Amino acid sequence: MIDIMKSISLMLLAAAPVWAITLQEAVDTALQNRGDLQSARMDYESAVWDSRSADLWFLPRVTGQLVFSRDWDVQEMTIPGMGSIPMGSEYASLAGLSVSVPVFVAQGPAGSRLASRAEDLSLNLARVSEMDAVVQVVQAFYGVLLAQEMMDVSREAMGIAEEGYRLARLKHEAGTISRFELLQSRVAWENRNPDLIAAENALENAVAGLAVALGRDPGDVFQVEGSLDSEPVPGLPASLDEARGMMLANSPDLRVAEQLELVGEAGVDMARSSFAPQLVFQTSLNYQAARSDMEFGLDDYERDLTASIALQVPLFNGFSDIAGFNSARAERTASEVSARSLRQAAELSLISAWNDLRAARESAEATCSTVEQAAEGAEIARVSYEGGMITRLDMDQAFLALTSARTNHAMALFDLRTTEAELMRAVGLMEGYTDE
Repeated sequence: MIDIMKSISLMLLAAAPVWAITLQEAVDTALQNRGDLQSARMDYESAVWDSRSADLWFLPRVTGQLVFSRDWDVQEMTIPGMGSIPMGSEYASLAGLSVSVPVFVAQGPAGSRLASRAEDLSLNLARVSEMDAVVQVVQAFYGVLLAQEMMDVSREAMGIAEEGYRLARLKHEAGTISRFELLQSRVAWENRNPDLIAAENALENAVAGLAVALGRDPGDVFQVEGSLDSEPVPGLPASLDEARGMMLANSPDLRVAEQLELVGEAGVDMARSSFAPQLVFQTSLNYQAARSDMEFGLDDYERDLTASIALQVPLFNGFSDIAGFNSARAERTASEVSARSLRQAAELSLISAWNDLRAARESAEATCSTVEQAAEGAEIARVSYEGGMITRLDMDQAFLALTSARTNHAMALFDLRTTEAELMRAVGLMEGYTDE
């Protein structure tokens, strides 16, 4: 049943459309399609408009109004011998404009400064999201290449084991080996099948993971074009000190930490501005009319032009301004703590990425020579077994050593490629993966 389901899965995978894609194309696709990146960009776009709006605090506010009212309880004055005389009009109408110009408003510049800091913070958060996405794409891309290499190794091991079993049958028919050794060859061959099935399943999962990393449907199938043994990413630092200098100059995480502190400080200034007085100039031009009926005409309206300058001094606001100020101070402290944690995390990421890259380079070099030696040993073992100089078990051990060496080398190359991306992410430069 498992084999049937596996066959159906492979048939569906083969029937699905396949897109050939390079690492550069994969990164570009992810930057265009991923929902988290689009959300981060929209957050930045919103912050830009908020900042623009806050920068225009000094502009006048113009308000138009058109009012029509009716009074059902018009007061009357009774004069003996003359009857009742209305003291007002039953219907009234008003149309006009009012203009308010802020002369001195402390909250205006403070709000503009806070919005500007929030815009810079949102920009760097968007950059952080994009760089994290690039690292995920690199890991998924080389994960597919690693899975392909593991499947190739499993298929080669399966073929070698099958060929060994064929030779063992010939030797058994010729009477040169025992039935026990023939069974050993068959068991060694059949034991390769679970490894091949696992490798094929791992490849399917890796392809689905790449599709998700690109912001595409998990059912989309991609044929990656590249190699684990590719050239190093351009721009890699040559020393830890150089990497630290690049991080200080380019890391968006450090920019986020800096902007967090500035936003916290701007928030305190904004809260403090609520205690400051405000000076506002106001003027209005209205046309008013009043009648005992609804038959208003142009001759009924009279002009009313007023101008005033008002000084507003906050004396008591229910302690909300004090609470807001203390809240802003607490948020500033929280921002400073978060900024310090971000700087520490950035330094730790840099050191870890640098050490992991050094280890990956050494491992790749060591496993490369091991593969060459194991390949030579496997060839000697095959010839020796055909000549009857060694047993089947000796040859199996030689080919098992070759399989292990190729597996270790592929994993070392995968670690090398991904740690390069992690180091570039730590220093804040992704030009080796993007066109920007």
